[in-house]
Amino acid sequence: MKNKIAFLGDSLTEGGTWEVYFPAYQISNFGISGERSDEILDRLDMVLFWEPAKIFVMMGVNDLGDGLSYQKVLENYQKLFSLLKEHAHIELIVQSLLPTNETLFKSANFDGMRILELNYHLRDLCEKEKITYVDLYTAFSTYSYQMIKDYTIDGLHLNNAGYKMWENCLRAENLL
Repeated sequence: MKNKIAFLGDSLTEGGTWEVYFPAYQISNFGISGERSDEILDRLDMVLFWEPAKIFVMMGVNDLGDGLSYQKVLENYQKLFSLLKEHAHIELIVQSLLPTNETLFKSANFDGMRILELNYHLRDLCEKEKITYVDLYTAFSTYSYQMIKDYTIDGLHLNNAGYKMWENCLRAENLL
């Protein structure tokens, strides 16, 4: 159980080959493309059944893409925190949402400022709840709040260089 690590999230999480990036750990990827935060919460029992020592979670970009408010995403993070209080032996690591690149990925709902706003409030919530928060956004963002083109295949999803950056961010935080 000590070396069991779960990655929980949507397509961004699903696309990572975490077991390759962190071979010293037994890793399970619980990322599923297209899922919103409420759907991710619905699968939490499956993750807990696996008995990981740590859970790395990123959720909310699909909520925003569906036009939901950042407050709804924060409510679901609060539910996640409450559920995991019953599992104090599991360390939860919340990862910020990544920016999108609006020139490559056209959407009325994926707005760099909306993602930044959610991350700002998510960081505050994590601080209040004493949950580890990892700011990935800064490493992936231009000064105009766009995902750096070198890290993406379509303005939303990551390419190999993007996943390498994500891996480097987690290593720099000494979380794995």
